[in-house]
Amino acid sequence: MNILEKLRLVLVKIQPFLDPFIKTILILGIPLLVVFILGKYVLPVANIVKKTRFKGLPNAKKIESEKKQPKWTKHLILISKSIKQTDETNEEVVYRFVMLTVAMFITTYLGYGFWTGSFLPNQFRFAALFDTAHWVISLMAASLPYCYMRIRLHRIRVKNSYDLIPAVNMMLMKYVEHKGNLYYAVYETTKNLKGDILHAMMGILPALQGAAGANLDDAIELFVYRTHTNWSIQLGILIHKSEIHGDDIEQGLRWLISDMSEVVKITEEVKSENRENVQLGFFPFILLPLSIFFNQYPSGGKSWHYYFQTETGIKVLLFTLLYTVLCAVIAYMIQKPRNEV
Repeated sequence: MNILEKLRLVLVKIQPFLDPFIKTILILGIPLLVVFILGKYVLPVANIVKKTRFKGLPNAKKIESEKKQPKWTKHLILISKSIKQTDETNEEVVYRFVMLTVAMFITTYLGYGFWTGSFLPNQFRFAALFDTAHWVISLMAASLPYCYMRIRLHRIRVKNSYDLIPAVNMMLMKYVEHKGNLYYAVYETTKNLKGDILHAMMGILPALQGAAGANLDDAIELFVYRTHTNWSIQLGILIHKSEIHGDDIEQGLRWLISDMSEVVKITEEVKSENRENVQLGFFPFILLPLSIFFNQYPSGGKSWHYYFQTETGIKVLLFTLLYTVLCAVIAYMIQKPRNEV
């Protein structure tokens, strides 16, 4: 038996595994590829075109429209500015998010339809366009960009809640050293910070300096949003009092530090209690592929065919996969709680 004949026999044996594997790569890979192409090439070009065509001096109507922006757009803008440093305008942030969401929905809708055979020319049914599973799975996929942003925001908030304690300690020292000058206190504090808490503190500086276009209330709102703890709210209030009313906030900073120090011990106890729940949350994510693999042999090779080649099996697989991913995400989010009570 020559090499070509052996290769042919190997391909015949693994053929039942290749078909579902390729389909899985397509249903998961095509949406990610489209998102990558849009984010890497299409959207930057579109943003340049929009800037070229619509760039102009701000006017009263434009300023008024920005104040009346819907809550959901403001929500997206706050998340986007919290998770990354970007020079994009608010309009471009919303535009990018909408495009990514629509791209995920369309590619998943078409990919699922062709995978199940509903959109193939010889099997096409008009009713398949309104199939509940098509829409539910596509909507779940379309929510992934937002879920990804929320997960990143959660990680940043958790980290900032711990890094806020040494940051406020440093800020108090610099505040006393510079005799109540808040701008220099924050500026000197940022020199000793790094990571997400550095970006959060740096966001306040332009407003404290009185830079053009910088608003103190907006800067404090973004700072509080990046940490989202009672301590960040209290610090924001202290900064506002110092800058607007000229109050001396040294004693307020000392009380805040004292309060944070007492809560650290309680947070450590909560983390230890959550450890078992976190392990249970990751368990389904590991169990799903193992169960499919081991069921292949008792079922006489029918397990793969059911899950990857029949419409009912594909629905069960995708819904189960989404559920296990949800469990893993929840476990990830609760494994390290924010440093507050």
